[in-house]
Amino acid sequence: IGCLCGVHPSNHWIDIIGVKDKIVSHSWHQDTGRSYDHDDDGDDANATLDNSCYTVMLGFPLVDGYVGTGVFSHAIKLSKEQLAPLGHNFNEPVLFEGTAEEKYIVRPVFEQGKEILRYRDVDTLHSAPDVVYRKSVMRFM
Repeated sequence: IGCLCGVHPSNHWIDIIGVKDKIVSHSWHQDTGRSYDHDDDGDDANATLDNSCYTVMLGFPLVDGYVGTGVFSHAIKLSKEQLAPLGHNFNEPVLFEGTAEEKYIVRPVFEQGKEILRYRDVDTLHSAPDVVYRKSVMRFM
């Protein structure tokens, strides 16, 4: 799984369970707002998808054989990269205000063969699922 994280992964991983049996409001954010291996001056002139960092999620649903949403975070694909402000602490999420139109929210389906979700943090906003249906999701960065 570490190889899916791209170049210079932070080696950070976390086990996320979430609030169960309750509909929750979305809290749209990025985990770091970073994707490239770059200096603090923000110069990403040599940045490419080949030297990007990725977030990888490994999902575990509540029951075997499950097909459906609620295991992985919901996401919004951004029209362009959104980098964290210069000086933003790497260990703090980048929070976004407001709500999203329903038509832009992607709810990834978990099923056999789709146990892993991979994305670049600068390309998406994500939030906990509307309703969590998982034992766990492990996030690697």
